[in-house]
Amino acid sequence: MCGMRFQFNQIKATQAGAHLLKRNGGNMDMYIWIKMLYLADKESMFKWEEPITGDSIASLQYGPVLSTVYDLTKGDCPTLREYWQTYISDADCEANRISLKADPGVRDLSKAEIKILDSVFEEFKGFSFAEMKSHIHGLPEYEEVGGGSKDMPVEHLLRTNGKSTEEIQEAEKGHIQMRVAEMLFTKT
Repeated sequence: MCGMRFQFNQIKATQAGAHLLKRNGGNMDMYIWIKMLYLADKESMFKWEEPITGDSIASLQYGPVLSTVYDLTKGDCPTLREYWQTYISDADCEANRISLKADPGVRDLSKAEIKILDSVFEEFKGFSFAEMKSHIHGLPEYEEVGGGSKDMPVEHLLRTNGKSTEEIQEAEKGHIQMRVAEMLFTKT
């Protein structure tokens, strides 16, 4: 097996991030916000073997993050910024805040995905940086990487959180079948 790779969905990622910001009055501590998005994607992976955003995961000093979302908050990823920057600000480095610029709505998110986002928001909305860091560092998939970064394969996330090799292989087969079906039925 070659590993599960998902396609980053900039519209769903933007709508998910904006939904959390909207729930918090329009802005939020960037660290708390990016961890909430990660936790929502993780929960989605365990429910449906598919993340909400389609983003890949990287382990950083302060725990796992959604790679592309993290880069977008820093003003990177020029080919993906057009939609994103209409709705979500770059991170304010001095205040470490991220803000909602406009509401993109949630039409590309399913009701179940919105429910996950709302559940994660409710659980972690009152967390401080230190509390969130402690929670994230306690997750089974957390890896100490020092000041660097390391890609986190989906299989590692699933395995360290209790999925068996057989369950992971079944998830990967289902993922491949979905991608083949999408290629066959998507018009070019």
